[in-house]
Amino acid sequence: MFLDRWIPAKFFIKQEVCSVEICYAETGVTYYYTHLRNKGKKLELSETGKMNDSLKLPERFHKDKIPLVLILNGRGIIMKKITFNQESEQSYDEIIKQNLPAVNVDEFYIQLFRQNDFTAFVTMCRKEPVNALISDLREKKYELAKVLIGPASIMGMEPVWSDYNSISTSLQTVSLTNGCIDSIGIKQEQTNETVKVDGLSFDSDHTLGFSGSLSYLLQRRVEESLSGELSAMEKRHSEKNKFRFLLLMAVGIAFFLAVTNVAFYTYYFDENNKLETQLSVYQGKYDQINQLLSDYQKNKGLIESAGVLGENRLSEYADRIGKTIPDEVVLTDLHFNPKKEEEESADSLITFESKHLILKGNCAKSFILNEWINVLKMQKFVKDVGLEKFVYNKEGLLPNFEIKIITN
Repeated sequence: MFLDRWIPAKFFIKQEVCSVEICYAETGVTYYYTHLRNKGKKLELSETGKMNDSLKLPERFHKDKIPLVLILNGRGIIMKKITFNQESEQSYDEIIKQNLPAVNVDEFYIQLFRQNDFTAFVTMCRKEPVNALISDLREKKYELAKVLIGPASIMGMEPVWSDYNSISTSLQTVSLTNGCIDSIGIKQEQTNETVKVDGLSFDSDHTLGFSGSLSYLLQRRVEESLSGELSAMEKRHSEKNKFRFLLLMAVGIAFFLAVTNVAFYTYYFDENNKLETQLSVYQGKYDQINQLLSDYQKNKGLIESAGVLGENRLSEYADRIGKTIPDEVVLTDLHFNPKKEEEESADSLITFESKHLILKGNCAKSFILNEWINVLKMQKFVKDVGLEKFVYNKEGLLPNFEIKIITN
C-alpha cells in the first residue's frame, strides 16, 4: 500500500498473539498454545494450555481476534541441517535445488532457517494436512498470522537465549554453541522442564509456542519461504492490521471534527443569542421609525396640497419635525432663521441664516439622536441635517445636543 510508509511499523501487527504448536504422533495430535502480549514496554505471558486430538482455544481468543501463529512439529516434518558456501551468499532457490533435488516443491511447504555461522536448517512437510488445518481454522473465524514448520522455529528466541547451552521443547532438545543452534535431537526423557526467559517462566512444552509468539511481537522473520499460500496468508493479516489502524485514524479524525463542530456551533449559537437580544432591544425603536415613515407617506400628499408657502412653511416644518421627535428626546429650543454669529460693529446690520432651523434639547443616548437625524434627513423639505453639538454635563444631568436643519 502507498500508505505503508506513513503507518508506524508497530501497527502492522497486534500487541498480543497466541502461538499453537501442533505435535503429530502415532497416538494422535497434541496442541500446545501460548499467549503472549506486549503491555506497555513489558512482555507478559498471559496464558498457556494443552489439548489432545482437537483444537479448541478459549472463546476470548476468537472474540478478540487474537492472531494465531501455527507451529508444526513431530511426525511428517522433515528437517535437514546444511552448510553454506562462505564465499558467496546463496539464494533460497539455489539452496533448495542443491539440497533437495528430488523434492517436488509443489507438493511441500518448505522453509529455510539461516544462522550467522553459515549454517541453516531446511524444514518441510506436505501441503495437504497444513491446508486442511488452515481451512478448518478459517471456518472457525480465527485470524491466522503465520505458519512455521519444525523445531528450527525456536530461532525466534535467539534474542533471549544467551544464557542457555541447551533448551528443551515438547519433543526435542536443542543444543546451542556460540549463540547458534548446533543440533536438534529427540528428547530422551519425556519430562517437562522449566524454561526461564527475561523474568518469565514456562514449561518446555511451550518453548516453540513462546518462540513463535516472540518473533511475531518483535517482527523478526526467522524463516524464508517461497510458498505463495503462506505468504498470502501473512499479507492478509498485515493488511487487516493496517486497515484497522486507518479505520482508527478515520474515527479519530471524525471525532476531532465533531468536537470542533460542536465548539464552533456553541460559539456561534452564543453570538446569535447576543444578536437576538440586541435585536429585541432595538425592535421597538425600529417599529417607531417605520410608523413615522408610514405616517409621513400618508400625510405627504395632504401637506403638499395644503398650499403652505413663504414664511408659513417654517411653521409647517416645525409641526412635521415635532411629529418625528422620539420619546427619549426633550426638545427645549426651536429657532427659525437664527442670527448669524459674526462680529458686530456699531453701524452693521443684523443678518440671519435663511432656511435654517436650530433644534436644542436633551437626550441620554446618542444612538437615539442618530436615528432621529436619519428620520429628519428623509423629510422632503429637508436639504441637510447636522449634529452641531452633543455633550455630557459633568454634574450628571442629561446630555445637551444641538441640531442644525437646512430646508429646501
